[in-house]
Amino acid sequence: MTDTIRVVELASLDIPAAYAGWLLAAMGATVTRVGDLPAAGDDSLALAAASLAQGKTLVPRDSLEAVLESADVLLCDDREALVLAVGGLDVLIARYPRLVIGVHSIFGLDGPYADIPATALDAQALSGVAWALGEPDRAPLSIPAGILEHQGGAVLAAGTLAALTARERDGLGQVVDVALADVLASYVGGNSRFYIHHGMAWHRNGRRASSSGGAYPFAILPCADGEVCLCGRSRDEWNRLVTVMGNPAWAADPRYQSLRAMGRDYPDEVDALVKPWLAQHDMAELERLAIANNLIMSPVRSIADVIATPGFHADGFLHDQDVAGRKLTLPGLPFRATAARRDGERDLASGLLATDAPPASTGPANRPLAGMRVIDFGWVWSAPWVGTMLGELGAEVIKIEHGKRPDTLRLSGKIFRDGVLVEGSSTQMSPMYHQVNHGKLGVTLNAKEPRAVELIRELIATSDLVIENMSPGSLERSGLGYELFRSVNPRIVMLAMSAAGQFGVLAGMRAYAPTMSSFAGLEALVGYPDEAPIGALNVGLGDPNASVHGLLTALAALRRARATGEGCYIDLSQVEALAGTLRPQIVATQIKGEQPTPTGNRHPHIAPHGIYPASGEDRWLTLAAVNESAWCSLATMVGLASDKRFGDRASRLANVAELDAAMAAWTVTQERDDLVARLRAIGIAATPVLSIDEMWRDPHFSARGVKHPVDIPGYGTEEVFRGPWRFSRMAPVIDRRGPLPGEHNTQVFGGLLGLSDTTIAELSAAGVIA
Repeated sequence: MTDTIRVVELASLDIPAAYAGWLLAAMGATVTRVGDLPAAGDDSLALAAASLAQGKTLVPRDSLEAVLESADVLLCDDREALVLAVGGLDVLIARYPRLVIGVHSIFGLDGPYADIPATALDAQALSGVAWALGEPDRAPLSIPAGILEHQGGAVLAAGTLAALTARERDGLGQVVDVALADVLASYVGGNSRFYIHHGMAWHRNGRRASSSGGAYPFAILPCADGEVCLCGRSRDEWNRLVTVMGNPAWAADPRYQSLRAMGRDYPDEVDALVKPWLAQHDMAELERLAIANNLIMSPVRSIADVIATPGFHADGFLHDQDVAGRKLTLPGLPFRATAARRDGERDLASGLLATDAPPASTGPANRPLAGMRVIDFGWVWSAPWVGTMLGELGAEVIKIEHGKRPDTLRLSGKIFRDGVLVEGSSTQMSPMYHQVNHGKLGVTLNAKEPRAVELIRELIATSDLVIENMSPGSLERSGLGYELFRSVNPRIVMLAMSAAGQFGVLAGMRAYAPTMSSFAGLEALVGYPDEAPIGALNVGLGDPNASVHGLLTALAALRRARATGEGCYIDLSQVEALAGTLRPQIVATQIKGEQPTPTGNRHPHIAPHGIYPASGEDRWLTLAAVNESAWCSLATMVGLASDKRFGDRASRLANVAELDAAMAAWTVTQERDDLVARLRAIGIAATPVLSIDEMWRDPHFSARGVKHPVDIPGYGTEEVFRGPWRFSRMAPVIDRRGPLPGEHNTQVFGGLLGLSDTTIAELSAAGVIA
């Protein structure tokens, strides 16, 4: 037995392991950072990394072996440092068989690219992220340094908790191998299906998602004092916007009735009609109108706007912290855990991992969540993906839908395969639905019927977790909700993932991923140097980011429930979860006193570091010289060894525009894949910028086992991405596609709840099971 999880963090100058350790410490784990903090100064990346030492004990590097003797977890994102410190993974595993070892890298511990130099830019190139960002006839863009590294850190933290759960069964630790390229590919493997399987391209399209994501609106447009992101997927959402605009006469024209035609065929024309109304309102007015009228609209906010958000301070998300002698306002945990669903309840989040270890359990260690049951009320992406990853780890996940109002992903339109229309029902075939929901059981209930509420109560009585991402109070208005659930099962954990939390001034916010990322400040950071922001609408980072943070929190709360017998209610704000990953930019805004401007693909510490053209149409590669030795080799190859403008790192950073131009003039004459191979051979971080088709075929993802085939009725075999990690002693399982509507009604209501076939038929006829 131990009072809490003991974590050792092997220090580096990077963010992933530091963020993983910070998340675990913030939830009550005892975390010891071994090694020095980054020398910060005015370096926002270094200050951000240093700020993640909050709540940790700092010890010198020669203390590593001493602290490992009692450790449960070791976190690392520098493989060379691990080898130098202890001799490598094999030594650690032999010496500490109960230790869970979490390692983050760009391409993972194995696979065809495991040993090549790489930066986070390479992960964006290989995964397809970069392919979808920027203007269609210009270089691909990337998300700025430090942001996506938080994604890897959150996945690393969640993976270590999954491995600790497995250790409860057989007492043995294992290696948790997280590759940032796999993390981002799992995101792209979800979001790109919204496009490619509905006849649209997954490609750069400026400030508008490709083909408007299939329906108008889905773009960043100007307003009186800045810009706003408008998004909508349904007729109801469009009608609300038209009403707030005063029902202009043009909106009644037959030409503006089809959201699909407006979004795919003539969105610029519709923009020209909407822009005059937007020009009459400033960002603050549009934010108020959006919240008051349930509009899917958000100002494209600066980081200063984010820091000044009253709701972020009122709920404790933003707080002041001393970092390297500076007082900074920084993000905390994006969720609260309480004993009841009430505003003002004491937050239990800081103690989720500060409990005695759960008792040893039985069952297969390679399916650590086997025996747990999850009730999934989620829709679209964020909450359902949490349930799916839990299912891959062994949990039984039951997805509850209403047959007449199914998950929106079932209703996304005609299905295409390799550009060819597939005949059949999209409610059964939607590949994105099966990506996000594979492995689940599916039932249909009309929760407005009292008998349906009773059936849900019976399911809750034998369940461990409920997840949902509806608007605040939706379940309660149906006669459900956490108070009912805990009355029948005190051990139940509920994860609620609304856009901006259940309570407070922002609770009424309705949002999709692009409006969340606009409100969180991300969209204003992505663009070409010295130009207005382009944004990152195609990537939809808000949903999977929320999923990963929700998964982490759920695993922590489930561990507490096993140890104490007490459940809790988790109120996660998806906007806060995303804003928290902008820590470097939040720091930069405060130390420089101004908004970080778009920097294209440049890095504050590395030059060259960018995406450059190769010969041929739309062929690109990344290139980064991560140290002076790499630069000397590159300069010799390119013919710049004697150019004093680029003689050292400081000079290269000071003359980065000229350096980028010189690199582009050289790379554009080269064949992409041949150049990448030659650059890697001399120690340069280089990766082809893959299209979505190339990403699907790349040998890295096959070798890493991140995709698995499933058979979709009417569609055929399709590969779906699993949770983005590899474990040395267990393999997450994808054993089937997502459920068809009501596919498992008899299995769940009959086999699990004991209803007879006659009763099930009667309840179906009465519209209860519907």
